[in-house]
Amino acid sequence: MTSSRSLPKVAGKLAVGAAALALAACASGPDTSTLGRFGWMYGCWISDDGANQEVWSAPLGGVMFGYAGTMREGRLAFFEQARVDLRTTPATYVVQPDGARAATFIENPAAFAPEDQQSVTFDNPQNEYPQRISYRTEGKDRLAATISRLDGSQPQEFHWARCK
Repeated sequence: MTSSRSLPKVAGKLAVGAAALALAACASGPDTSTLGRFGWMYGCWISDDGANQEVWSAPLGGVMFGYAGTMREGRLAFFEQARVDLRTTPATYVVQPDGARAATFIENPAAFAPEDQQSVTFDNPQNEYPQRISYRTEGKDRLAATISRLDGSQPQEFHWARCK
């Protein structure tokens, strides 16, 4: 039997063990087949140079939560919080860059062929920039995104590998 004085120690060890298992599962490429249509986005993603990181939760009640950050010279240069709401059809993508007012983008099912189940595009023609945000896989452990104007001009590409 564990004494009440050692419960915090036991709980702490259990929490550390659970965190280690979660990180190991993420690093080995989790089975995302049970996470719904955008389950392939789930996990921690980092750019090859380590400057950009993006993290997406598994769907929680039909909503995926995400955050991203960019480091420059050891300092946070940019951050954003986002969510993908799968409870609606089409899905919505709400993003709040650098603490600014949130912008809502609507899934554009016509942007990719219907058989392509590992890409998604969200549009907001009223947003100044970007007006289009697209995510896609580039193999099992690679994620990419493109932001641009609605006509595809001024594209910016982002590429990440699964965090280890």
